[in-house]
Amino acid sequence: MPATAFDDRRREILRTLIQLHIETGDPVGSQNLARALDRTLSPATVRNIMADLEEAGYLDHPHTSAGRVPTDDGYRVFVDSLMDRRPLPPGDAAAIASAFSTPDASAERVMENASHVLSSLSRAVGFVLAPDIGQTSLRHIDFVPLAAPRILVVMVSAAGLLTQKVIEIEEELSREDLQACANYLNTHFSGMTLAAIREKLLVLMQEEEALYHTLLKRVVALGERAFSLSESESSIYLDGTANMLSRPEFEDLERMRALFRTFEEKGRLVAILNACIGAEGVRVLIGNENPDPELRDLSFVTTRCRVEGDEGWGLGVMGSTRMEYGRVVALVEEVGRTLGRTLRGLRS
Repeated sequence: MPATAFDDRRREILRTLIQLHIETGDPVGSQNLARALDRTLSPATVRNIMADLEEAGYLDHPHTSAGRVPTDDGYRVFVDSLMDRRPLPPGDAAAIASAFSTPDASAERVMENASHVLSSLSRAVGFVLAPDIGQTSLRHIDFVPLAAPRILVVMVSAAGLLTQKVIEIEEELSREDLQACANYLNTHFSGMTLAAIREKLLVLMQEEEALYHTLLKRVVALGERAFSLSESESSIYLDGTANMLSRPEFEDLERMRALFRTFEEKGRLVAILNACIGAEGVRVLIGNENPDPELRDLSFVTTRCRVEGDEGWGLGVMGSTRMEYGRVVALVEEVGRTLGRTLRGLRS
């Protein structure tokens, strides 16, 4: 039964059943559903339509209950064509504004606040993904001498993200030498992505000028190591994993262990979340639509966050498929807009 073939009664029954299940977490019986419907329908009529929806794959019938629960396909129809798209409640909007009102906040603090407000308002897991180092644009770089031959590289992206890494170089350089190299890079490469900088430095390595120009030779040697992308990975800010413990859907201990293993494997989790984020607008993935089998009990509501010069920002909410989709979609949209605006403000 395609969603387009639903008549008004079937649409209303499916929408109301899903809303009741989201509110209570319990299977919904025909008598309770008949009482909740705006129109007058007998429990027998409601029961027959529920049976049709179950046969079509939109409802499931738990063995221990006379009621029905939505399937992933049922939730998909609900999200695509049945749920109400309402403005964000004023209380949620005020909480978001407050979370981003911290003066002089760093990019890291802003992302922590964003993941927290997503989690607290959705009562699920909120996350923010920053782009990996190779996709960020350079604002400033410093070299700090450590015990030879080690040097601390401190890079600030255009959006204000701070990255630190320790490198080793063959030539022993003074603090003044390191400052001269940093000044050269800041003057000639600011605003370029780190991947593009490394490509340009590799070209310079082949040019004769670098062989005879002491400063340029040092810049190439430092930059080749500083901008190496072999260690690159996205930063992830995750908040609210404990919210899963309060959901009856996750009472199974093995399911919870698998879920928390995924949360702990940062590289794998970043890859999964990046796969869940669409190219444009808000994307909703439900249950078995997810790319990872261990997350098939979850729904994801995600969006890209646009920050000029830095690609790869994303954020969203992951939680039970029994999610308040309309409210969470509005929440993710607003936090995405506010985070993008705040990060752009840090660039100026």
